[in-house]
Amino acid sequence: MFKQLLLPVDISCGSNQQTIKAIKTSVELATANQAQLHILTVLPGFGSPMVASYFPKQDLSKILDSIYLKLRESVEQYIPDDLDVKLRAVEGTPHQEILKEAKRIKADLIVLPSHDPKRMERFFLGSVAAKVVERAHVSVMVVRPDRN
Repeated sequence: MFKQLLLPVDISCGSNQQTIKAIKTSVELATANQAQLHILTVLPGFGSPMVASYFPKQDLSKILDSIYLKLRESVEQYIPDDLDVKLRAVEGTPHQEILKEAKRIKADLIVLPSHDPKRMERFFLGSVAAKVVERAHVSVMVVRPDRN
């Protein structure tokens, strides 16, 4: 059913429970469907004119390389060796980059980790999920927290 899955993760949150749950859910879906899993992280705002004026262009490349390595370290323990996984770190507006990546890879499904609604970051990060759900041209699965 699904052949190309996109999982955007925010590595600035570390390996929180929601991200781990979304990774595990994506791995299960990709395995069951023999799909390729694409994991994306977005560095927001670095390329904006105000921020970019303070940093040389080569610094962005170094930062993205560093973020890519952090992404790989964050997810590799949850990824089986036989699963086809592509990792990518990009810079830009998170919801726009997620939608661009979905189009680029011809995603069948975007899997988004939900954030703890009790945390202040929910206000900011939740708006990314809402924009992706609202604007995506493919199905979006939001992985919710466990309710204890």
